[in-house]
Amino acid sequence: MLAARALRRSVTTDDAGVAVTTVRAVAFVCAVAIPSVTIGGSRPPARSSAATASARAGNAASGAALFAKLPCVSCHDVLHKLPGGDICPNLGNIATEAARIVRSPEYRGKARDAAGYIRESIVDPDAYIVPGASYKTPDGHSVMPRDFARTLTATQIDDLVAFLLTKR
Repeated sequence: MLAARALRRSVTTDDAGVAVTTVRAVAFVCAVAIPSVTIGGSRPPARSSAATASARAGNAASGAALFAKLPCVSCHDVLHKLPGGDICPNLGNIATEAARIVRSPEYRGKARDAAGYIRESIVDPDAYIVPGASYKTPDGHSVMPRDFARTLTATQIDDLVAFLLTKR
């Protein structure tokens, strides 16, 4: 019911057809997927390499629900493209931008592809901070919380990466 109210409120306040469609999809996913999502708690036991490879694919629908449930949505806008974003970078084209960033000479992180960059940004947001006046704290750290590697399971991170890779 909460998801239905959020959907109704979004539909009446949004004026762009694309945004309304996106909100409907996320709200539907939230209503279906959130009951199976858990945040925090202990990490699952180590997985075999075959299980890890399949989990790395992630579930974009679960990632969308998780993105909406976590504080991600309060700072990042997935409807608008980077550059831009008042609090944190917009993520509307993060898959494309991530591929560009890992090839740029300014990038000093360890990722070699867009999926790796997105994963690194979640678990180690200080690895590379997108240029922007409000994206750093006064002491030079990313404004993004630095505890997601401890508070999210590997599957949840895989799902977030899968979701964000749909943003081209």
